[in-house]
Amino acid sequence: MVIPKSSLQLLLSLFYLWLTLAEGPNVSAQTVKPYTFEEHHMGTLFKITLYAESDSVAELAASNAFQEIERLNNIMSDYLPESELNQFSQTSGSGKFVRLSEPLFEILSQAQWISYQTGGLFDVTVGAMSKAWRELRSQPVPVLPAPEDLDALIRRSGYRHLVLRHDTQSGMLEKPGMELDLGGIAKGYASARALETVQSFGISSALIDAGGDITAGNPPPGRTSWSVAVPKPAPAAGGIDLVRLQVNNATVATSGGLFQYIEIDGKRYSHILHPETGLGADQQIQATVIGSSATKTDALASALTLMDPEEGLRLIGHIPDTEAILFKLVDGEIKEWRSPGADRFLSE
Repeated sequence: MVIPKSSLQLLLSLFYLWLTLAEGPNVSAQTVKPYTFEEHHMGTLFKITLYAESDSVAELAASNAFQEIERLNNIMSDYLPESELNQFSQTSGSGKFVRLSEPLFEILSQAQWISYQTGGLFDVTVGAMSKAWRELRSQPVPVLPAPEDLDALIRRSGYRHLVLRHDTQSGMLEKPGMELDLGGIAKGYASARALETVQSFGISSALIDAGGDITAGNPPPGRTSWSVAVPKPAPAAGGIDLVRLQVNNATVATSGGLFQYIEIDGKRYSHILHPETGLGADQQIQATVIGSSATKTDALASALTLMDPEEGLRLIGHIPDTEAILFKLVDGEIKEWRSPGADRFLSE
């Protein structure tokens, strides 16, 4: 099936998640029923699909999950001036450690782990750069910043200058003017916490869709997995195809600049920022990562779009319970790379 590029957002909502609910002989025999709830959070649409015994339990579980997502957004958003994240950024260069809440300390710890794994290609200290890049992309006629302006932004970042103390659950931003941006990791973290919230109500079959990034629990009753789909570029057909995956108790995150980009002076730049240049990545790569950690999967999908595919697969090979499928536009054609274990998730 070929879908027009204008339908990419619909695809990223993974509409294949919800197959015919009557499908499968055992589903109708269950005492639980399927429910779907959706709300806008973190700049995207969160959808919660779950199987519960009653309307009241389903609604309560979903309501609490959305409340948890919003609570985390109030902590982690770089758009909210009073968020804990922004308050922490304001202490940069002070030379003082700041006590952090459990969620913020946990996500920063995981972000730092990925930063070291990727040699800084994933870096949450690029807040000043990402704000400048967002503003540039919103201009009617985007113009690249002057080299000296980019250098000034780059000097205000650096993951090695985010120092965390686990004994005191505190952090320090060593450089003056450092700003944090969790846009490449917060959705995954929030999705994992939302799924945990749903499960705390005794619901095991549930799935969180955060704008196309999937965090799945146990599969629906009577089935062995959730069926999801991710876009596969198909420029020759004038649109995109689909890769169908079967997952349970796993996450699926897709990122890349094959469809989301701007063009400046005839050159394409992705919406994903490259920490070393302060500009959007100029490689046309899409990465889908399948793993056991929603937080790490979310971040790794972004980082892989900044690497050559072979380098990205070597990285994935060193991370347990993690696989990847990569697409890259090369000389007008889409080439595909897969990690060795990715095939086991593909639908036959």
